[in-house]
Amino acid sequence: MSRAACVLGLLLAASGCSGGKSGGDGGPVDGAGVYEVGLDLPPGCPPAGGNEKGVGLPCTKGGKECKSGMLCSCDQILGALLVGVPCFCSLAQFAQNGSKVPCQDSVPPTFCGSNATCCNYLNSAAYCVPSICLPDDQCLVFDADAGM
Repeated sequence: MSRAACVLGLLLAASGCSGGKSGGDGGPVDGAGVYEVGLDLPPGCPPAGGNEKGVGLPCTKGGKECKSGMLCSCDQILGALLVGVPCFCSLAQFAQNGSKVPCQDSVPPTFCGSNATCCNYLNSAAYCVPSICLPDDQCLVFDADAGM
């Protein structure tokens, strides 16, 4: 599987990954694609706390610590479950129909708040990543043709 298919850096930046539909933590996955991710996190990632919107706030899988409307990077999101990523709260929003760049045409410029970056997931969604977690200040680029 290609590095770009390590979906959702949906939430994080990865320097390398290997993937597959393994059971991850051994629990039921409810049809999710499970991606085991190996990360070389930049210093300071994940942050100790969240920004004014809550992006970057530490959370636990299934712990419901994120504010209403937010997602934990360790929970199943859009049919994917990342294993081996730090757990933090993020915002995500589906793109408008016909969107080519969701962070530009589907969400307001202030969507992610301070010290966070809006990243595009294909043409389908925009999601927020703490800026400190992006290698070279760049979001991952996803390849729609990469298989699981």
